[in-house]
Order: sequence, then C-alpha cells, then structure tokens
Amino acid sequence: MKHALILIAGLLSLQAGAADLSFSGQAVNHNDKIVIDFQATAGSTVSLWTDSWQSGLNFDPQLFLAQGDTIVLTDNDGGSLVNAGAGYFDAGLQFTAAATGSYRLVLNASSNDALGTLLSQGFTYDSQAPIPLATWNQPGYDVNANDQKGGFWRVNLSGVETAAVVPEPAHWALLLPGLLGVALAARRRR
Repeated sequence: MKHALILIAGLLSLQAGAADLSFSGQAVNHNDKIVIDFQATAGSTVSLWTDSWQSGLNFDPQLFLAQGDTIVLTDNDGGSLVNAGAGYFDAGLQFTAAATGSYRLVLNASSNDALGTLLSQGFTYDSQAPIPLATWNQPGYDVNANDQKGGFWRVNLSGVETAAVVPEPAHWALLLPGLLGVALAARRRR
C-alpha cells in the first residue's frame, strides 16, 4: 500500500507543473521531418529550441509550430535568442500559451519550407526523392568547411505539460510486420 501511495504521489507531481524536456535522434535524409506533439497550459511561457547544429557538424534546422493544422510560428536561425546554449544557426521559438491545449512542433532541415499556412499543405522537399544528409549540400553549405553533413538533432522544450515524438509512417511500416509476426507466433503456440 505504501508503494502504491508513493507511485500515485509521483504521478500527480508530474502533472502538477510545467516540465523541461529534451528529445534527440538522427535524421537520415534531407526531407525527414521530426514531429513532436505537446500540451501547454494557458498563460505558460513556452520555449522551444534546437542546440544540435554544433558549429556546422549537423544540418541547419528550422522549426514550425502549429495549433491544429495551422502554422502559428516559424523560425530558422533564432535559437540563440531563446537559449544561450543554442548555436547561431539553431532554431528557437518562444510564446505565451493563450489557451490550454495541444500543439505540434515540426523540425526539419532549413530551406524545406512550408508550402502554405497549414501543415497538411506539406513542405518544399516532400515530393523529392530522399537524399542522405551525409551527401546532401544544404543550401547554406560551406564547400570549404565540409559542414552540415550530420543527421543529429535535439529539441528542447521548456514550460510544457507533456510531450512526445510522433513516429514517422516509415517507422510504423517497419514495426507493424514485426508485431504481426509476434502475434502469429503467439497464436500458433496456443
């Protein structure tokens, strides 16, 4: 009983206030999009920033913030204005949530711009064949420095209630056959 009460108290404390979260991973291609859904409370100051550019070792990121399908904020190189730990070419957004609700953050490579004011309208590189970041010359690429060839990304969120990275359809396509195989194996055992 004591352990159950401690667990419940711990879970309640997670919901009691805004959190500082960080997500990271590896992008592979120039048209990859990292999508993070999060919740914010009315009146909270929310800061979102990347600090993964690392002086040109990785791609130049940009951010798109949407409420529902509507893009409400974007940034390409303002990360250092939001957080001093971000590099000059990192991206960053800061806003005060007008209402409690859900938001969607999209991180992708700079110049992969939104084709309109709605996420559903897509992005510039969506129709292009994927180019590995290790060989892609991003528009801001410096041929003398051989920079912007890495796929590492990191997004930091401050002042949010909860957040989660949304799996890409390609990940689901790889995961579903494996889950089906496990289910069939379990069924055969019965």
